[in-house]
Amino acid sequence: MLNIANYLNEAQLFKVLDKYNVFDIGTHCRKVSSFALRIFDSLSPYYELKDEERTLLHYSSILHDIGYFINKENHHRHTKYIILKEPILDNIPKNLRNNLALVASGHGKYIDDCIHSYSYKEKVILIKLISLLRIADSLDHKHNLRVLLKRVEMKDGTLNINIKGDACDLIIKKFKKRSSLFTEIYNIPINMDCS
Repeated sequence: MLNIANYLNEAQLFKVLDKYNVFDIGTHCRKVSSFALRIFDSLSPYYELKDEERTLLHYSSILHDIGYFINKENHHRHTKYIILKEPILDNIPKNLRNNLALVASGHGKYIDDCIHSYSYKEKVILIKLISLLRIADSLDHKHNLRVLLKRVEMKDGTLNINIKGDACDLIIKKFKKRSSLFTEIYNIPINMDCS
């Protein structure tokens, strides 16, 4: 996989986010990206995770809710549309741009059917990234909760996440719904608690 940072720098990335920043999704997207990268980094010593995958996860996390600009309903699909049509992103090779759109738009309940056109190896990588984005998004799914990611660690074959913040019961409920893809693709349990 190519490294998307070779085709789009951070200033351009945030220019896209700012262009489509409605309902202050920018704050949420930055927080989700931070969470996603911490989870990725905690898994990295145990799995063959590459820098270009980390960068794709970061970029996808930053852009995952830009579809709100068109409409909150179906914003996942709108996110994909914007990523595929936005002129600032035209320097990204087509396959890599499709990967960005697929991961960013996959943070909801569904993964776009275009995933079936990928090789098995590519599909696994993209689904791993989508599963991490889903978990990170669930930790701030209301977009306005003061949530801190206190600890993320692998222990005894389980990924353990500890958070602190408002509405822990609500976050844990959402997390349980969104973590099944992670458990399936990484083949390890995941646990979250709140203090």
